[in-house]
Amino acid sequence: MTEARYGGAMDEDRDNLLARREILRAYLLVLERAGELLQVCASVDGDAAAARSAVIEAFGVSEIAADAILHLQVRRFTPAAIEEIRNELSGLDPRLSQY
Repeated sequence: MTEARYGGAMDEDRDNLLARREILRAYLLVLERAGELLQVCASVDGDAAAARSAVIEAFGVSEIAADAILHLQVRRFTPAAIEEIRNELSGLDPRLSQY
């Protein structure tokens, strides 16, 4: 019984790390193409779902990543914040290799 419980927790940790890596990669993608992101968002007629769909189509990201992109704060577009994201992303692969 104990092994199953720990296995489940490890799978959950791994899944969380994979999801975080997906979001960080999407952040870097759009932070490097900020003008395109603004054009995509400015051209959307509709609600949040339409914006999500437009981001998915324009950048080829998942729904989860598109939602994260649409919630980005402007302060994330600074060089220091982008470097912070890169550093966090580079630290995830060693952690994922433990699984």
